[in-house]
Amino acid sequence: MNFMKKVPGGQIIVPMLLAMIINTAFPTFLGIGGPTTALFQKGTQTLMGLFLIICGSSIKIKEAGMPLYKGTLMLVMKLALGGAIGWLASYLFGAYGILGLTPFVLFCALPSNNSSLYVALCGEYGDATDMGAVSMLALKNGPFGSMLVMGMSGAAHIPVTDIIGTLIPILIGVIWGNLDENFRTLCSKSQPIVVIFQSFAIGASSSLLTLWDAGLSGILLGFISLALGLIIQFLYNLFLKKKSPLGVSMGTVAANSALTPSVIASADPTFQSMVPVAAAQCATASVVTMIICPFLVNFFNKRILKKQGAEQPLEEAAASK
Repeated sequence: MNFMKKVPGGQIIVPMLLAMIINTAFPTFLGIGGPTTALFQKGTQTLMGLFLIICGSSIKIKEAGMPLYKGTLMLVMKLALGGAIGWLASYLFGAYGILGLTPFVLFCALPSNNSSLYVALCGEYGDATDMGAVSMLALKNGPFGSMLVMGMSGAAHIPVTDIIGTLIPILIGVIWGNLDENFRTLCSKSQPIVVIFQSFAIGASSSLLTLWDAGLSGILLGFISLALGLIIQFLYNLFLKKKSPLGVSMGTVAANSALTPSVIASADPTFQSMVPVAAAQCATASVVTMIICPFLVNFFNKRILKKQGAEQPLEEAAASK
């Protein structure tokens, strides 16, 4: 665990990479059968159900006012603009995209963001209202946001029952977590173990060749997401009286977005062949955005403080007249 904590997105990347190494060196080993295969190779859907319950448990119904306002703004912008980029890529370049990036991976990555990093940045650059907004942002953790925008845009044939099936574990988590604080705490502590085994199961369907194929295109995906964060930063502050640098944090890609392609492909099998590369691209993009985003937030924070410093003397002069 200590080693994984030292690696950006380590709870996703390390087990996924380990599974790829095993699958490359011993292609039939994880298919030996029994609990080994059920957990380490075919357990993605079960583990995703647990993960969605955990995500739902972090949503606090009592959060209202400014936290709800901020969270809703960022949620809508991230889903709408992330989905729009995926749709535009599909319209212009078709299902196989351009420069190694398919609309499928754009839909999987761009509607997500790294909530853990957002919370960490709130501690330095935000306040309690920014921290409370994470409850709304948690709605798009996991595949739900991607499934929603893909289904609404017509980019995928996702049955309503699959969307409902994804929503049910989230609702269970929301209800249980709001009725029982101890359950919310338990879920928070359990999330790493679920993510680790789920990431391993995703990697077990790939090989090191997949990682090689995803390298440069995954980095490009990260920079596209960061550019989206810059757009959201501008739009977000149009709706705020007190300016914030945290809009740019929506330019991150969630580490768990690497788990999303397999879930969407289970609802629409036409994407099945794209899953291994898409998962690796999402994982790569999450690392790129995780490293660069804090520097962007700091840059915008300095700009906001500088502007406030320039305006302060004018306000003091007006008050003295």
